[in-house]
Amino acid sequence: MDVAHIFLERYDPLYNFWLGGLWTEVPADLMRVRPHPQLNSIAWNLWHLTRAEDVGVNRFVAGLPQVLDGGATGDAAALDVAGDWAQRMNIPWRYLSTDMTLTEVDEFDARIDLAALQGYSQAVEARTRAVIAELDRFDLDATLDEPFLRRVLFDEGVAHPNSAGLLQNYLGWTKSKALFNLALTHAYQHVGEIGVIATLLGITFD
Repeated sequence: MDVAHIFLERYDPLYNFWLGGLWTEVPADLMRVRPHPQLNSIAWNLWHLTRAEDVGVNRFVAGLPQVLDGGATGDAAALDVAGDWAQRMNIPWRYLSTDMTLTEVDEFDARIDLAALQGYSQAVEARTRAVIAELDRFDLDATLDEPFLRRVLFDEGVAHPNSAGLLQNYLGWTKSKALFNLALTHAYQHVGEIGVIATLLGITFD
């Protein structure tokens, strides 16, 4: 069994079951609600896990521009829709959203265009699948070096201004760790959080 097959064994149910159904089963108004002062919204969680996948797969693994920025070059970018996704989603932020304040989360929930967020999620999924189809092109054992991480996190605006310590989280990571952590482990963590939020909002899934 190769790495791509192992990845897709967990990635397929993530999008085909866990995430795909949210757009039809959660009312739009409840997507934006924080059911407890210390919890985020379902929309915020979808944005956050999608941003992490976009950065993890495209910048850390494949060396491609982020889907957030629209068109790119190379076979793995062939399914992209050109355009500025941040503008479509009506948000001014590029960062992963780690360390956002609750005030910022409230602003996010008020501003986000949910249809555009769904489109961004679908575009990121499509790009990830394209990268996985070409996975043998990438050296998954390669380590992400500090200058590259600094460029992506700080120069490219991936890290929140409050996230100076984020660099330490990724030092020593291989591309394979970035792939499996940021596109799978991290996403499933937030799927669990979404489940708790949905329960508190009285949402039941078929």
